[in-house]
Amino acid sequence: MRRNLLFVGALALLAGCSGGSVAPLPTAAQLRAVPLSLGVSGKTLKGETFLWRDLMPTITEPGSPAPKRGVIVLFTVKAEDNTVLPSGLSAEKITITNGDEVWASSEVELRGDANSFGGVVRNGPEWAVGSSVDVVVDLRSTDGTQQLRAVGQIVQGVY
Repeated sequence: MRRNLLFVGALALLAGCSGGSVAPLPTAAQLRAVPLSLGVSGKTLKGETFLWRDLMPTITEPGSPAPKRGVIVLFTVKAEDNTVLPSGLSAEKITITNGDEVWASSEVELRGDANSFGGVVRNGPEWAVGSSVDVVVDLRSTDGTQQLRAVGQIVQGVY
């Protein structure tokens, strides 16, 4: 009897886990259509970014793999006139493109003040220093979810 209950419980758990699906990544072409500015609550918002890879030397145990050194994205959203931002902004996802390669993260560390809003995304792809990438931020506000893009951002190397 106990074995049957465990089996039924495991099946229920698997059925619950398999019901959800992960949304596919948009293509680089779709992301190139995202606007460079957007209107939210009567303000025109623009994005600024800084991308880098931490290439400082590290010490690892013999036989241990080297740590991942992916792109880190710092983004800031500001009103075009540098005035106070609309309240209630949040970032749901950051997507970056390098040519036709696309990478996204919904793990955004948010930060900001009254005149700027932004955050950091870590552990991105290990694209080469000097790569020119586009950054797309999925912003949620009282006006709904919209996307904002910054183009031609250069991946820097920090040594």
